[in-house]
Amino acid sequence: MIKPVYVFSGFLDSGKTSAIKEVLYDPRFNEGESTLIIVMEEGDEVYDDKFKKYAHAIVEYLDFKDFTHAKMQELNKKYAFERVFIEFNGMEDDLKLYANGFIEEWELAQTLTVFDATKFKLQALNWRQFVYNHVVNAEVAVFNRSDDCDRKYIRNNLKAINPHLELIFEDKDGNVDKAIEDDLFVGDDIYVNDLDYGLWYMDALDNPLKYENKKLSLNVTFLEDLPQYDMALIMGRRAMVCCDNDIADIGLTVVGVDKKAIKKGEYYRLHGVIHCLDDESGYKTCLLYVDKQEKAPAPDEELVSFN
Repeated sequence: MIKPVYVFSGFLDSGKTSAIKEVLYDPRFNEGESTLIIVMEEGDEVYDDKFKKYAHAIVEYLDFKDFTHAKMQELNKKYAFERVFIEFNGMEDDLKLYANGFIEEWELAQTLTVFDATKFKLQALNWRQFVYNHVVNAEVAVFNRSDDCDRKYIRNNLKAINPHLELIFEDKDGNVDKAIEDDLFVGDDIYVNDLDYGLWYMDALDNPLKYENKKLSLNVTFLEDLPQYDMALIMGRRAMVCCDNDIADIGLTVVGVDKKAIKKGEYYRLHGVIHCLDDESGYKTCLLYVDKQEKAPAPDEELVSFN
């Protein structure tokens, strides 16, 4: 029998223990299954006997260095359980956990990262590599204490790392609100200036249908050829998503361009209309159907930053 593994990642005191308890107290997720909780970091919140009894949970405390295949085999034989929750150490490298793999009977089901929204800006500035590691392979990021946080700043930083990351914001009372209100890029004729390219790109990832049939003008450069199409390219900007050595392309498919007139390293102001299509993963994505292209000066800051 395959045992699903759920990884809860995030910094110390971000609320990982509370998130695990909230999930296992939820009758929609807990129908009597037994759960092994592997704790690699101890914070202020604890798993008390009342919780363990209700959740049919076994709690095992381990240092990450001891989380070996041999140890997992030992736990597999020692306890009777149907699934595994891992509360990961926030100052360890999440990527090492995935690289380590699991034994044959365990299979990664989901990674959820928890943040204290009041500390995110500080963490993004000072521990950006850890922020990157926490979210690059995650499906969901939960921000608690998010009453007064800058949700656009959070979205723009994290979507640059993982475009399909689902963001969930909880207020101090635990109420969930996933909305991010944007007062930029409204109307039927949208001009994106160089400084706002990152903001526009992240909003288009989150709300592609908002731009359906809208006129768009923006300054971009060549990123990737699409040789199977005569008049289509990937064009956009480059962005720092983690550190100085971690640069990513953030671009969109443009249709109707004159490929012969596009040169690498040059910038072009493209004008056209947005239409949305499903990408290979089934997500809606924006395509720009170009009706005018013209050379443009490079932005003052060519590298898009989200700080």
